[in-house]
Amino acid sequence: MLLSNAVKRTFFWIPKAVHWLVVFSPLLIVYSFHAIFGSRFTAVSILGAAFFLYKTILFPRDEEKNSLSSQVLTTNGMTNTTMEACKKRVAVIGAGPAGLATAKACLENGHQVSTYDSSEKVGGEFGNRFWPGGKLTSSPYVTCFSDFEPKTKNGKKAWLHKTKEEYAHYLEEYAEYYKVNDTLHLQEAVVKVKVNETDAGKTFDLTVVSWKDGTKTMRTDGPFDHVALCIGGNRTPHIPNIPGLEDFKKAGGEVLHSADLGSKGSVDEAFKWCGGKRVVGLGMGESMADIYGIMLDEIKNPPKDCYVAIRSGSWVIPRVNPLNGLVNDWDSTRIRYAMPKWAHNRAVAVCGFLADYFATTENRERSLRYKLLQMIPGVKPCYKPATKSNRFISCIARDKATLIHAGIRKFEGKTIHFSDGTIVNDVDSVIFGTGFQKFDPFAETIQFEGQAPPKICPCARFLRIFDPDYGASIGFIGIGIRPLIGSIPTIAELQGRLFAAVVSGHRILPSPEMMIARAASDKQLAFQEFGPDNQNALSSSNGWKSVTNWIPFMDTLAREVGCQPSNTWLFSRPLLAVKLMYGPMNVMHYRLCGPGAKPKMAENVIRMLPIGARYQDMMFYTSIHISLALFKWPLLAVDPGTYGIDR
Repeated sequence: MLLSNAVKRTFFWIPKAVHWLVVFSPLLIVYSFHAIFGSRFTAVSILGAAFFLYKTILFPRDEEKNSLSSQVLTTNGMTNTTMEACKKRVAVIGAGPAGLATAKACLENGHQVSTYDSSEKVGGEFGNRFWPGGKLTSSPYVTCFSDFEPKTKNGKKAWLHKTKEEYAHYLEEYAEYYKVNDTLHLQEAVVKVKVNETDAGKTFDLTVVSWKDGTKTMRTDGPFDHVALCIGGNRTPHIPNIPGLEDFKKAGGEVLHSADLGSKGSVDEAFKWCGGKRVVGLGMGESMADIYGIMLDEIKNPPKDCYVAIRSGSWVIPRVNPLNGLVNDWDSTRIRYAMPKWAHNRAVAVCGFLADYFATTENRERSLRYKLLQMIPGVKPCYKPATKSNRFISCIARDKATLIHAGIRKFEGKTIHFSDGTIVNDVDSVIFGTGFQKFDPFAETIQFEGQAPPKICPCARFLRIFDPDYGASIGFIGIGIRPLIGSIPTIAELQGRLFAAVVSGHRILPSPEMMIARAASDKQLAFQEFGPDNQNALSSSNGWKSVTNWIPFMDTLAREVGCQPSNTWLFSRPLLAVKLMYGPMNVMHYRLCGPGAKPKMAENVIRMLPIGARYQDMMFYTSIHISLALFKWPLLAVDPGTYGIDR
């Protein structure tokens, strides 16, 4: 210990030295090129690197080469007059963020829309089944829709994360403002879809069950030309089958799942079960991270003892950056995520190690975050969803909870045995944060008649939206698109805009054969980058949902809609381009140009949002880009399709 402290105090300057070495690395590389290869090679390398940066620095990319990086949808050259004659009848199933955004996009394109949801109000899973007071893990301008700016009731800017109730209110205002309310059929569930083959193509009749006025009725609506499935996947909680679990219940132990708290009316009611008890929590996703924080730091009657059991690690990111007081997801920028993911991952891992090892003062919270980072298999934080909630870290640091790095091996009465040999006696309650079972809507809630139902595997669909067997007639919005960082509603909105464009005929889908090939490419990419749970999206209780890289996937969708930011802005609008690169990533980027553009509103928001990254961090990321470009620029000639040179 004494030797370790001596090393830290002697070499405390190493983290800053490494930082500035990276910052000045482009100059060192250029100097080395000049000394070894001469001025001509150096000049060519600088010009090549500049062109490479021009093509890549605005656009984060998936790690592996993906055929979806090129635009594949085409326009049909129809005039506005012709479009007027092509109004369609569209059924939207689900009134969460994805359903509302899709219904709004279809309404804007002049279609006749009916929106169905079994709940009493809009908001989907989060608005109707999340626990009271629960907060979004992404801030308002990272979660909001691209044409409906979030504001507090008194008109002030809303920076901090919304609660469940505040976000539900935002969605209600959105639905009212864009007249989606006129399409709503709440407390009405679609239980059957009948596929009809006509000369003009497929149409759909929907069997609807209604519970309005306390009376159950059934009717058939339709025919519809298109159906958008915007249904959430968090239906049946997944509780692992652990030996002895039933004996634990018989001995008086209480078993809960994080989803059970959503049926309560208040925070105190939702968490009264844990007061004064010995509690074990299993899992540390974003929901469980918040649950631990509420249990231990917010309610009047907290647990007597609490154990946090996790089998793997996590990249824990505070909601608010303690260094500058700004919401932390404003550090999610194009410049940061346009780095190759291996470079970004290496930077996070190395910087975490240096900051912890060479720290001259003790900070248990920092050490715990680094410990959880190390526990990620292969130390690959940039390859799994981050946990954007750290209040529980403070609780563990203050000895309000005990961290156990192991899963539960078995129960013996009210004693729990963990896989690392840890034993916890006299446990009163266990709460599982282990996700949800695979949800197949066509086996459990919606019957298909007349044709086999669409594929539920997200990676089997083109852009996670279109099943090749159904083409443009059915679209899945908001399903299987969880981003590693960022928010689901922003991706879902772009999917909804693209679906509406296809329904309207503004964009034409490729052939079924090409859609199958593109879906196969997406599937292979997901497997290579995120692991086997995403190869077929069906291999575990949670993997069937599938994950995405937030900015690259949105750029892919935006390219098809025709609203992707242009890299020519680096010359024609340099101040805006710099803000797009270094400012907080948000979906307003896709309202600057193209169909549905609202450039004044979008640019005002983009310019208004503060830059969340520190200047030294921006210099760090930029230097990594430049250093890599000095070596990678020949790839522009070797494989031009990867970098868009061929279009």
